[in-house]
Amino acid sequence: MRKADLIALARSTGFPRISIYIPTHLSYPSIEQDPIRLSTALKEADQQLAASGLRRPDIDGLLGEARGRVPASMFWRYQDKGLAVLIEKGATHWVKLPHAVPELVVVSPRYHLWPMIRMFRNGDQFHLLAMTRDSVRFFDGRERELREVAVEGMPAGIAEIMARTEFNAYLGFHARDRGDPASGGDHGKFHALGVSPEDYETIELGNLLRDVGKAIDRHLAGSEQPLVIAAKARLGGHLRKHIAYRHVAPEVIQSDPVAVGDEVLQAEAWRIAEPIVRADRETARQRLRAKLDGADIAGAKEVQSLLRAAMAGRVDCVFLAADANVWGYFDEAHQVLRIDPQSGPDNEDVLNRLAVETLMRGGDVFTLPEDLRDRAGPAAGLYRY
Repeated sequence: MRKADLIALARSTGFPRISIYIPTHLSYPSIEQDPIRLSTALKEADQQLAASGLRRPDIDGLLGEARGRVPASMFWRYQDKGLAVLIEKGATHWVKLPHAVPELVVVSPRYHLWPMIRMFRNGDQFHLLAMTRDSVRFFDGRERELREVAVEGMPAGIAEIMARTEFNAYLGFHARDRGDPASGGDHGKFHALGVSPEDYETIELGNLLRDVGKAIDRHLAGSEQPLVIAAKARLGGHLRKHIAYRHVAPEVIQSDPVAVGDEVLQAEAWRIAEPIVRADRETARQRLRAKLDGADIAGAKEVQSLLRAAMAGRVDCVFLAADANVWGYFDEAHQVLRIDPQSGPDNEDVLNRLAVETLMRGGDVFTLPEDLRDRAGPAAGLYRY
């Protein structure tokens, strides 16, 4: 999910916005638990909506699409490690999550996006395209994981290209040229039309590269993660020319990906991707540590001060504790934060509010390092000015 997608969800406000998070699974028998989890979460959302005063027809209208997915067995076969279901009047958003999440149901005036933000903005995801002439595979990767993914329309190798084209082996030989009169020998003559088998193989390889590039561009249209290419040097160079995706890593794994194996591929791809995906976060962490050590860097730790600054567009980046919720209500007119002991229909998680306000105004949001939690509290931010 791109930053722009998160911002679009953050801008959708008005009660009710229903946010449901459940862990999901990739294989049997574990996936049989997932529809039960969604059903339980929808019952909790129903209770919260009823407690807020919504009428029964309105509640049923909001939750109808999600309830329909509970018995849909094919839907549950193609999940990832977590699922977010975001519901408002007239729209239900389904987002597969790359990491497991605790079960959570929040009904408030805005979507609860912090669980998604910390997954998609914290730098451990990349893509890998591993290619030889005979084998083309695509992977979603993380620091310790590499998972092969089917890409619609991407050929599996040159054999697939050859199977859908035809080549006439007849090269146009004829014997009308009687040869050299001095020698008296006849010589065959080839037409200039057509291509030789060697030329045809080059054309087939070009078609393979073109089709792979188009399929990858379509598949990654919604991504901002780096794409690492694994291919022998000459093939990798040609492949890059056919991919328009803007986030192709500059370094190529110049090995035969079939020969080296997936374990080596994962390690090499992460070596290339890590400094790219974590660059912004690591720079921000260094600045935050310096701030907490007493350096003269503009920022704050108090949630009320951070909210005021975020809404004014002054927050460059904010760090939030991964496992924390701070329930309350921020009075925009008086710029005052009220903290509540638990969630309810008239409040929200103000850490989530801080995250979305920062994102909407061009800042970034990261998970607070555990070793800084005692010094920073649930939140800490750095200002632009």
